[in-house]
Amino acid sequence: MKRLAALLAFTSVLAACGGTVEATAPERVARAAPLAAALVEAPRPYELPGGIHAADGRTYFAVEAGKLLRFNTQSGRVTRTYTLRGDWKLSGVSSSGEWAALQQPGTRILVIDTRRGKTVRELTLRGDFRVETVSTAGDFLFLQQNFVDGSYAVRGYDLAAGQLLPGSLGRKGEVVQMQGLAGQVVASPDGRWLLTLYVNTQTNTAFVHALNLIERVAICINMPPCTKCAPEALKRWSLALAPDGRTLFAANPALGRVATIDLPTYRLVAESQFRPSPGGVTRAKVSKDGKLVFTNGRATWSFDPTANSVDPVV
Repeated sequence: MKRLAALLAFTSVLAACGGTVEATAPERVARAAPLAAALVEAPRPYELPGGIHAADGRTYFAVEAGKLLRFNTQSGRVTRTYTLRGDWKLSGVSSSGEWAALQQPGTRILVIDTRRGKTVRELTLRGDFRVETVSTAGDFLFLQQNFVDGSYAVRGYDLAAGQLLPGSLGRKGEVVQMQGLAGQVVASPDGRWLLTLYVNTQTNTAFVHALNLIERVAICINMPPCTKCAPEALKRWSLALAPDGRTLFAANPALGRVATIDLPTYRLVAESQFRPSPGGVTRAKVSKDGKLVFTNGRATWSFDPTANSVDPVV
């Protein structure tokens, strides 16, 4: 067991950083199931096209055949259709699903009020930008600015004022560039957090890009260091948010590690180690009692944060 005092020796750096919300591949959606069973492959009742979930879990959006489709995640049925003029790619949605942002190369951005089915803003930015998400009020865009060297920065666009804010979010007046390959994305149902797992293959490290959508701050939280880890093993981290929305868990069976992050303070506060186990993609969920269950497709484990211990699930 390693608590915060020991973890501070890891020099867990916090810095303004960047991230992206990629549209998912076609997604199979399961109905309610026991926690451990929900982590293993099983027949799914319906399939959704590649798109983006709203953080509240009620709606899902995708673009097909020149139309923006809104789905009910319980039934998988289309509840509304919005006709688009031109070839647009879905880029981000607000936590409640009331706003959607679409893009064209250039960077042209379209913001749609999904309740009224009406375009509320169309703008063009100089440079290579991508929308991460839209604020709950629909008045602010969280953007990723990409640079030619492969680095990026998180920027903000005030839709009410019609202007791109100077500097990176979290660092006023300064554009802070970060590097890494985006992986899993987790959003809190209350719309406060957008959390993206990144792997930096140049430094052989992994970190969480924590975007606080309420305070409009972007912070990077480093995973426990692993100097001799292979990049493929670093990609096996999986994120899961506790029901209280304050604690983020990260599990990696390939490395034999579970990390606990306190989101209000943006800090890695505990780490638990267990025997590493090779396998496939890691998937994780948190139960109502706060325990983390995760699997790599070959084995399943349970993590108890009160004891900071990992045990195999038989």
